[in-house]
Amino acid sequence: MIKEEIGDLKGYQLLDSGDGARLEKFGEYVLQKPDPAVLWTKSLPESEWKKADAIYIRGSEDRGNWKVQNKQMPEKWTLDYQIPNSSNPEDKITFYAKLNPFKHTGIFPEQAANWDFITEKLQAAKKQNKELKVLNLFGYTGIASVLAAKLGAKVSHVDASRPSLNDAKENMLMSGLPEDAIRWILDDAVKFTKREAARGNKYDAIILDPPAFGRGAKGEVWKFSDDLPKLLEVLRKVCSDDFQFLIINAYAVSVSAVLLKNLMEDFSKNMHPKFIDYGELILKQKNGRLLSTGIFARLH
Repeated sequence: MIKEEIGDLKGYQLLDSGDGARLEKFGEYVLQKPDPAVLWTKSLPESEWKKADAIYIRGSEDRGNWKVQNKQMPEKWTLDYQIPNSSNPEDKITFYAKLNPFKHTGIFPEQAANWDFITEKLQAAKKQNKELKVLNLFGYTGIASVLAAKLGAKVSHVDASRPSLNDAKENMLMSGLPEDAIRWILDDAVKFTKREAARGNKYDAIILDPPAFGRGAKGEVWKFSDDLPKLLEVLRKVCSDDFQFLIINAYAVSVSAVLLKNLMEDFSKNMHPKFIDYGELILKQKNGRLLSTGIFARLH
């Protein structure tokens, strides 16, 4: 199934896009940042873009700087994700947004579509009195990990960046979870998974958000097209007999969602489950225009 899934995160708005840039609102603050995939023209007048609280300025290689125009803007601030299908307003997770030199805020609002999926699966497991073991590789700032832990899963979160792990731990504590709610691992994703397979450890669900290119904790090189198929081969060995779901996100790669779907088919041979969703993760701006942010596939 090829489909578009629109992330709907309250507190976030895509105000406009065009001419190689996005204008976004995270909570109270409006940010302007470049996006090379935005080839169309802006809808809002330039005067609206100039009101941004901060503007990202490209630098050398992957790093740049934020030009902060609102001097009252804090170093970091919070947004909430309200857990669906709950009448209790306290059923939410809270996480920080902040300006970082890699252009992002630590929050990818299009992932709200995947958070809804994770919620659905973990709520169903909870009704069956199942405590799922979830492995989140390339976990970054850990919003999916925090959500899974909040919903009662036993979560292992792996990332090769200590600053990202620190940010993820802050998000966990901000969401009211105890310090031992999540197992944190500073490691290369491939090496860690191979060790887990050798130890015979199993997981009921896996979340993958691999970069196009990256380096591990000890300088290991990750290349999406070379290493994702190899990683999936190893991950088959850590799937439990009652495996529930696998999510793969991809961005800034020159491949299609069909490729992810085909990899899922190879991964799930002789396995249950068998349903595969795949397509694009979308943001919808105020005037209705859609912006594709990446591709996904989900086995469930």
